[in-house]
Amino acid sequence: MTSTVPEFSLESLEFPRLKELLARYVGSDMGRRRLDQLRPTNDLANLERLHALNREAMRYLRENRVGFADIPLLGALLPRLGLAGITLEIFEVEAVRDFLGEVTGFRTRWSDDVAEYPLLAEKTRRFPNFKALASLLHRAVGGGEINEDYSPDLKSIRRETERVRHRLNRKLESMVKDPQHADHLQDKLVTIRNGRYVIPVRVGQRRAVDGIVHGSSSSGATVFMEPLDTLEMNNELVRLLEREEREIRRILGELTDRIRNSADELNVAAGLWADLEVLFGIARFGRDFDCAAPVFSDGEMALTRACHPLLLDQLRRSPGASEKMVPLELTLDANDRILVISGPNAGGKTVVLKTVGLFTLMAQSGIPVPAERAVLPLCDHVLADIGDRQSIANQLSTFSAHILSISKMVTLASARSLIFMDEIGSSTEPAEGAALAVAVLDHFRNVGSRTVATTHYNRLKMYAETTSGVRNAAMEFNEETLEPTYRLIHGLAGQSSGLKIAERLKLPGALIAVARDALDRTELDAARYVEELKARVANLENEKDELEAEKATFERWKRDTSRRIEDERKKELARVEKQLDAIVGKIRIGASDELKALGAMAVNRFDKKLKRARVDAGAALRREASKSRNPVEPTAPAGPDLGPQSVKAGFRVRVQSLGVEGTVSNVSEREVEVVVGNMKVRRPFNDIAIVDSGAISLPRNVSFDFKSKDMDSNEIKLIGLDADEARDKLDKFLDDAFLARLAMVRVIHGHGMGVLRRTVREVLESSPHIDRFEAAPPNQGGTGATLAYLKD
Repeated sequence: MTSTVPEFSLESLEFPRLKELLARYVGSDMGRRRLDQLRPTNDLANLERLHALNREAMRYLRENRVGFADIPLLGALLPRLGLAGITLEIFEVEAVRDFLGEVTGFRTRWSDDVAEYPLLAEKTRRFPNFKALASLLHRAVGGGEINEDYSPDLKSIRRETERVRHRLNRKLESMVKDPQHADHLQDKLVTIRNGRYVIPVRVGQRRAVDGIVHGSSSSGATVFMEPLDTLEMNNELVRLLEREEREIRRILGELTDRIRNSADELNVAAGLWADLEVLFGIARFGRDFDCAAPVFSDGEMALTRACHPLLLDQLRRSPGASEKMVPLELTLDANDRILVISGPNAGGKTVVLKTVGLFTLMAQSGIPVPAERAVLPLCDHVLADIGDRQSIANQLSTFSAHILSISKMVTLASARSLIFMDEIGSSTEPAEGAALAVAVLDHFRNVGSRTVATTHYNRLKMYAETTSGVRNAAMEFNEETLEPTYRLIHGLAGQSSGLKIAERLKLPGALIAVARDALDRTELDAARYVEELKARVANLENEKDELEAEKATFERWKRDTSRRIEDERKKELARVEKQLDAIVGKIRIGASDELKALGAMAVNRFDKKLKRARVDAGAALRREASKSRNPVEPTAPAGPDLGPQSVKAGFRVRVQSLGVEGTVSNVSEREVEVVVGNMKVRRPFNDIAIVDSGAISLPRNVSFDFKSKDMDSNEIKLIGLDADEARDKLDKFLDDAFLARLAMVRVIHGHGMGVLRRTVREVLESSPHIDRFEAAPPNQGGTGATLAYLKD
């Protein structure tokens, strides 16, 4: 990251203390080292990506936990891999193994949630794949030693060592239990000295035991002797242990080489690991402190319900104290380059400076800020002169230290700089200090730097009141309680209220009176002017409150009136609908009676015609059957001279050659298609005689047409219709199919939720035209279609 802030500004704005607070959320050494490297930057693309990552991490933490194991050896171990001849110890290899296990888990953690956490998934995909190395290390080490299954030689050595150790122990235990050695031994036990198995012998009996002394007790009463009978077994055990150690060193060298070959990838993974831990540490801080991601702006600066994180943390440690904290509300538009804040001592001016300054550093370090909303400029430099910077060692007075800081600021400041100055021009003669402060602020205004300064000087308040691009703001002071409220009031200069505070603190009244008399007349006029401005602002605030109250009252009246009008409209509609329902009911009853009467007449007439058609069709079939047994040429007389214009579909005709009657279903240029029963025949016009045109005489103004229907298909599709639409369409189709003398129809309704299928079955069950119905066979739609058979 590119630092845009000199160290003295970082210290003034307490950025190092903020990182100490963040360090509570970071557990590993690598993470803390990465956090310590955190610096502000003015790389907008990088900052926007960092804040987007923070938002994802904070969102993830609402429902999930993310843990980072502390592997303290790793940070010091990785640089050693670049040194020739270095062999890692077992515990160091285990540290690498544990780290690879953590990396493997993170590498796939968000692989299934790419859509919800794309930035986290993209970041963890950059972890190298250590599958082969991790598998090797898991096989090689465990429990602080080399796994013997990793090396057949090591396994063999350890088995032999165990056998020798067991024989040696048995030999020594038999000696200490032998009664002839009872007086010689201090204790009946076997122990180890200098890597060799020995027995404890009383110092006065050492000559009674043949062996080698390997040491004595602290009291000098016991010597530890290796009996000569076990000398060769001890030697063999030592040789085996040395072979084991050589094999272990060989294996560790081999593992170190494998790890060294992946050193670059390990360094990349360690960096990503540290980045992730810092990222989630910052996200946990953001969650705990109700932080919001800042918005970067070239002009506006605005903070809503902003709280200084260090002050908030301090207050939280005192029960109930955090509830007394007054959040900061600050607004500066693009034209306001300088804000001059005035008000009483201990009124919160410096806190405002530090809050805005620290928020800027946090925003440009990728850290969310504890505020409801934060719009901040993107700065090339953040410069601050806050607090007493005197130095005895450098022989600098407070004023001199301030001047040196201001000098650096003047050199670095640009149109994209943000400058903070506490008690500008103080620590010297007030007139000169005020004049110097005006000159410095005006310089920054001309450069275009955004500047926030605090002051007690009336001259600076007047400068802010009368200069374009400069605004006053005051820390509110309660005149009745003589205590600050810590609220920032824009557009108003504040009073220092030094004499009032002195009076509240019980300074003798005589001294206060003398001080008031000694005040410069100009200062009194300025103070009086500030009082007048304050009174005007208070009046405006009162008027604003009254207008807001009137607006709220009007809005309530408007809502109540609209609601009342809507209720009356609904009641009127309900009343009209009720009247219409009554009228429609009366009409429906009357129409139903008439239709029933007419329908009965029509049905009787139709039944008679249908019976006659059945008789004719039966006779025709019998004649056809007779002819098939005794074929002869028809000798029926020719009918009248008919043509396409005189015969219509639905006419009742007689087929002269067959001697049967039927209904015309289709007419072409040369012939007529006639339905006789369930058969269709095609005959020329000269073989047709019209019997009836199909019209039935009904009462005046009522007509029913029972002509046979000419249908293009014997199937209907209802897919995509709702139940009511399907019901109406199917009813009409069945009527037409019946008139067309169709024997069977197919209704396509699909599967879906089953609504159309149920509707179709209800219609078919209630239809007077349907004899029976069934689901279509698989080759005709299966359960997605229904076959219906019409009555004869």
